[in-house]
Amino acid sequence: MDETLHIDSSSIARILGTVGSPLVVISELIKNAIDATADNVGLSYSRESQSITVADDGSGFSLDDIQQLSQPGFSRKKNSGNLTNSKGSFYTGSKGLGLLSVFSLCDYLTIQTKSDTDGEYLINWSKEAGSYSYEQIVDSHMQRGTIIILNNISPQVMTLLTSQPEIKKLRHLSTYLYKHDKLTFPDVTLSIDESTPTSLLFTTEFKDMLFDVIFNFDSKTETLSFQCFSDNPQINRSKIVINSFDTTEIELILDKHYSIKKTIKTRSNNNISLNELESIEGVPSFEGRLVVYENKKAGGMLKDHGAGVKVYVNDLAIYNYLSEELDWLDLADFSQRRKSTRLKPHNVFGFVNMPHFDETEEQLKISNERADFIQDAVFVKLMFLIKGVIMFMILNIDVAKRIPKYQGTVSSHTTDRSTNNAHETNTATKGEQEASTDTKGNQVQDDSSNENGDSEQDGTLDQDKKDKHGAVNESDVNQEETNNQSDGDDMEDEQEENYEPETVFKPPHKKRNNLTFTTSEGQLIDTLKNTDDLGNKIYQTVFELSKLNVLFYPYATVCLYRTLIESATQYASKKVNSVYQEIALPASISNVLNKWSIKPNTSKEFKSNLGLWRDLVNKRNLTEKLNLYIHNVTPVDVDLILDTWKSMKGYIHECIKC
Repeated sequence: MDETLHIDSSSIARILGTVGSPLVVISELIKNAIDATADNVGLSYSRESQSITVADDGSGFSLDDIQQLSQPGFSRKKNSGNLTNSKGSFYTGSKGLGLLSVFSLCDYLTIQTKSDTDGEYLINWSKEAGSYSYEQIVDSHMQRGTIIILNNISPQVMTLLTSQPEIKKLRHLSTYLYKHDKLTFPDVTLSIDESTPTSLLFTTEFKDMLFDVIFNFDSKTETLSFQCFSDNPQINRSKIVINSFDTTEIELILDKHYSIKKTIKTRSNNNISLNELESIEGVPSFEGRLVVYENKKAGGMLKDHGAGVKVYVNDLAIYNYLSEELDWLDLADFSQRRKSTRLKPHNVFGFVNMPHFDETEEQLKISNERADFIQDAVFVKLMFLIKGVIMFMILNIDVAKRIPKYQGTVSSHTTDRSTNNAHETNTATKGEQEASTDTKGNQVQDDSSNENGDSEQDGTLDQDKKDKHGAVNESDVNQEETNNQSDGDDMEDEQEENYEPETVFKPPHKKRNNLTFTTSEGQLIDTLKNTDDLGNKIYQTVFELSKLNVLFYPYATVCLYRTLIESATQYASKKVNSVYQEIALPASISNVLNKWSIKPNTSKEFKSNLGLWRDLVNKRNLTEKLNLYIHNVTPVDVDLILDTWKSMKGYIHECIKC
C-alpha cells in the first residue's frame, strides 16, 4: 500500500516559527524515543553527507501513528489520563510538534519504523511538497524500532551541532547526572562522521564542595524543606521546614537556625514581596540540588560538564536553561553586591526539577517549543521561591561563614548526610521540628531561639545599623566586608597594589544615566529619517530615549526601551523575511536571531553576541520584565535597564543595519 497525505503549509510555517535552535530538534527526536520506551538511542552526525540519523529500539510507529502525522499539533499520548509510558516515565509533551520540527533543519525526511502490531513501514516526507507518502514493507528483517534520517542539512547547522558547547547541552538533556539511579532512561550514544559511538549520559562524584544544598517544595502542603551540607561544623545540617515565605519570615529562620544576624537582600527580595504575589498557590511541586565550589576547585567540574543550574520538567530539560552561560539565578548580581560570596555563575552547579508534572492540570504552563515557561503570575511566584527564598538563604549562609559580623556564635550541627535522601519526594508537614546532634553524636533539639523567635546565641549587633527586619544598609557594612576579604580563604587571592598618591584636585564628573548610542552608531540611525513610518518611529524613539535620565524617569524610559526593541525587531523581520508576531515579541526576536545564525561567514564575535541576545530575551526574559514594569506596580530595576542596554543596543543596531 502506498498512500500520500498532505499537510497544511501554514501549519508547518507556524510550528517552525517556534523552533529556537537546531538542538531543540535533536532533543525532541530523542524524547520521542524515550516516550516509545526505547532502551537504546543512537545519534549519528555525518558532515560529509550532511545528514543526521536517530535510531531507537522502541515500540515503533503503528499505522494509526503514521496517519496522525498529517495533523500537526495533535497528540494522543495523554488521552484518557494516560500520563506515563510502560516504563513509568512521564510523556515528554502533548502538542505533537517534535517530528515536524525537523524541517527547520532539513528539506527531506525518511523514516523506517517497525511495530509489533502493524509491521514495518517506510515514510518519505518532503518539506517543499507539503506531503508525505508511506508504504508497507513485507518480509523485512528489521528489528522493532524506528530509524529517522534528516537529509540535506546546511553545513553551518552541522558545524554548530558538532561543536562542543552544543554537545555539552545535549548531555544535560535529562537529570541523569544527578539522578541516574532513579531514572528509567535509555542509553543515548553519539557518533560523529562514523566515529565510535560514545555515551551522552554521564555521572560524576561531587566532592570537596563548599555547600551541597538539597531542597523540595510540596505544592499540596505548601511547605519547603531546605538542607545545607558543608564541611564547616558551624553550619546547621538539619533539614529546615519552611511554611511562610515572606522575606521577613525567612530572615527570622536564618537567625533561628543559622544564627545569621544581618542579611543581604537580593534583587528578587528588593523588587517584589510575597504580599504582592498574594500567595504561592499554583506553584508546582519541585525538587533540586545546588552545589557550590570555590573558584579554583570549580575549574575541574566546569571542564567536565559545564557550570550552571538547569531546569527540568519530569526530568527532561527546558531548553532555554541548557546554556552554561545562562545566569537565570542572577548569580552575577550576588557577586556584584558582595564580593565575598562564592555564588558566582561558574561556581554553582545543580538542577531544579518538577516531578510528576501534568501539563493538563498544572497552572504553570510551558511554551509550545518547550523552551521556557509562560511568564505569568505563577512563574513569578516560582522564581520568587527559588531566587527570593532558596538562593537568598544560600547567599547569606555563605557570606556569614566568611564575615563574622553577619552572625553570632553558632552551635555545631553534625547530621549524618548518609541518612538523608537527596531526592526524596515526600516533604515534611508544616511546623515539623527537626532534630540534630551535637558534636558528640547525642540527639538534641534545635532550640536556638525562644518562643518569640529571638535568637539566644551570643553575639553583638549595632542596633542603630539594623532595621526591624534584620537587614542592614549597604554603606554600613562595606568597609568591614572589605577588611574581612583579605584573609587567606579569599578566593580572589588579590595582590596588594602599589601606593599612588591622589591628585590634590579632582574635577567633578557628572555621570549620565541615559540610554544612548555613540556618534558612529548614530550615523546609521540618521539614515532612518524621512524614510517610512517605521523608520521615523525608530528615529524618534531613539531621540526621546536619549533625553531621559533613567534615574529620574524610569517608567518612561522602560516604555521607550521596549518600544525601540519592538520597532527594531519589526524592521529587521521585514529585511530578512522573518516571521513577525505582534503579540509575541520574544518569539519574533528569536526568529530574527535564527535567520542571522545561519548566515554564512558569521564572525566569532557576532556569534557570541547572538548567544548573549538569546540569553537576554529567552533566558533572562528581558521583554517580559519590561512588560512587568509597564503593566504592574513592580519598581523598575534601574541596574537591569542600564546593564542590558549595553548589549541590546547592539541588537538594535544590527536590526537597522541588516
